[in-house]
Amino acid sequence: MLSVARSNDIKVPYEEEINGFTIYIEDNPDRWCGGYIWSVSKNESEVESGLEFSAVEAFKQVHTYVLTLITVP
Repeated sequence: MLSVARSNDIKVPYEEEINGFTIYIEDNPDRWCGGYIWSVSKNESEVESGLEFSAVEAFKQVHTYVLTLITVP
């Protein structure tokens, strides 16, 4: 696992576990649209996913989503 939280250069595919949630960022397989897809999983089930135009934005979006999940009472 690469730790690039302080970097603007996200290397994909990227995988990290945060409080039991697995986040994953990779190139969008749809080359026509481009961008990067991200997903959040827990216990082998996908909880949420999205598409961003840059790896940095995907990194920010996925971390924001996980933070909302772990801070909900």
